[in-house]
Amino acid sequence: MATLNTVELNVTTNRPQDTATMVVTCAVEFTDFEVNAMNLLGLRYNLQCQLQDLDMPYADPVHGFDWQHFPRVPSGAIPHEHVVFEAVLATSSLHVYALGKDGLFATVTLTNEETGAEVTRRSKFVALDLAA
Repeated sequence: MATLNTVELNVTTNRPQDTATMVVTCAVEFTDFEVNAMNLLGLRYNLQCQLQDLDMPYADPVHGFDWQHFPRVPSGAIPHEHVVFEAVLATSSLHVYALGKDGLFATVTLTNEETGAEVTRRSKFVALDLAA
């Protein structure tokens, strides 16, 4: 099965506009067999990324990014894909506590469309001071 490597969440805040830019990056590694199956047989994979609150990891996600699909173009599968998810969110949608820092992490899930097999990885926790 394909692997997910180096899932990272980076956050940049813009206090005057009360926004936070969320950038999640990861590397997807496909085996030679999977690359051939995508190029010759039309096998496809979906990659989903969600931001989750550290204190409520099983609750609904704070934000879900648009899914990405592989191969990106028909018969264009390659063994290594560098993936970026990015969104600008209102800090009010991220701020849970009146005092202290809020914490987020990203969960990335790669799904084989044919078999339903999934691989999931999480980023490290990021503490955010969103109190104004």
